[in-house]
Amino acid sequence: MDLGIRNKRVIVTASSKGIGFATAKRFLEEGASVVISSHDEKNLIKSYEKLKEIGEVHYIKADLTKPEEVKNLIQNGSSILGGLDVLAYVTGSPKPGNILELSNEDWYQGFNLLLMSAVVAVRESAKKMKSGSRIILSTSITLRQPLDNLDLSNVIRLSLAGLIKSASKQLAQRGILVNGVMPGWTLTERVDQLVKDKAKREGKSEEDALREIIKDVPLGRPANPEEIANVIIFLASSLSTYVTGSIIPVDGGYIKAIF
Repeated sequence: MDLGIRNKRVIVTASSKGIGFATAKRFLEEGASVVISSHDEKNLIKSYEKLKEIGEVHYIKADLTKPEEVKNLIQNGSSILGGLDVLAYVTGSPKPGNILELSNEDWYQGFNLLLMSAVVAVRESAKKMKSGSRIILSTSITLRQPLDNLDLSNVIRLSLAGLIKSASKQLAQRGILVNGVMPGWTLTERVDQLVKDKAKREGKSEEDALREIIKDVPLGRPANPEEIANVIIFLASSLSTYVTGSIIPVDGGYIKAIF
């Protein structure tokens, strides 16, 4: 099936690994031209070498905690591509911890990583886009269901729901669709490290630690990054022309709330 993505010009943030890498790979498989980014240039180049075998890909080093670098990513990325049709915004995870433990600096860092970077990316991307373009923000299930010891994510990511709703309303008149996805437990390096830490701290095997983490997921397993990427592809495709202002859970049924 032709999803209408061929020849689209796409920027994927935080795309040297995990969900971002899987998303960039899927766009390339559908025939898009893609700019990938990461703050870690070594990992970025490794990912570029893998992805260039699939299609037209470029890379730009960008630290999402620095608004000026986010702005430069959008400006330079769209210049390289000759325009911008899709922004797939993905970010790494903030420092774990609870409100009583986290420092002021932790909160400022989390704010820049999770929210300010998204605000800048959306604002700068919208300047480059025409009717039919898409902005897709990858957030977290913490928007709907807080997770223990992840208070930076629980508090700050919630603001992305307001960003998505506000931007979708303002950009709808220009024909630009703005949506989000809420990944649940996904097999990324971050989750792998959480599993290792939990196993070590509680004196159990990594298999048991993972089993305990996902025990409330009705499907009984974590997601693969490609499963998150597929929903992002749907939102960027010709199948989602009347979807905007939505945030889709991709969580295996983990969120218990009805709405």
